[in-house]
Amino acid sequence: SRSVRAAPSLSRMSTRKRLTAIILSRTRDYGDVLERQRALHAARKANAIDDAIIICQHAPVITLGKRAAVASSHVVSDAKTLAEANIAVVATDRGGDATVHAPGQVVAYPVVALRASALGARAYVEGLEDVLVDVCASYGIEARGRIAGREGVWVGDAKIAAVGVKISAGVSSHGVALNASPDLGYFDHIVPCGLEGYGVTSVAKELGVVSVNRA
Repeated sequence: SRSVRAAPSLSRMSTRKRLTAIILSRTRDYGDVLERQRALHAARKANAIDDAIIICQHAPVITLGKRAAVASSHVVSDAKTLAEANIAVVATDRGGDATVHAPGQVVAYPVVALRASALGARAYVEGLEDVLVDVCASYGIEARGRIAGREGVWVGDAKIAAVGVKISAGVSSHGVALNASPDLGYFDHIVPCGLEGYGVTSVAKELGVVSVNRA
């Protein structure tokens, strides 16, 4: 992994002048990154570090929000099918419902002291959505966030990015996932975010390409 100064679009979500980005190379196991995130959260809560953000890609996994009993009902494939596809299922303490992480999806976990700037949960989530809308716009994709009853970022009726956070002791954890160029077939195993009748899309699909690279 390596630490760098964050891009301006990410820095604007930080409550301090410095936001350290920890960019993890190669595909990472969800549990390993979760433990790293928890360690950062504890350190930030103790004011031992500046705000930070982990950026990574995960091996295939379905994660469930804190209402796991509800979220698990939105996993439509049985355990045998998921095991054969090498897809883990992990219950988490974030908000939101069931979602998928997989290679080709860019995941960002901001660990930010929100209380220090009197930034509330709703304003924080909307700010994350705004950043994702800006990223999509940089590729020429018109996306929308701040839609009542549909958290995340959407291109029409298809979700291109998910948002699911936890705020504890005034410090954020968990975060966002942007579908850059994942295999969208992974989403067939769930009802994304528990919303029936909606689809999923990716930057690659919207651009009509196989993969997305940005120098």
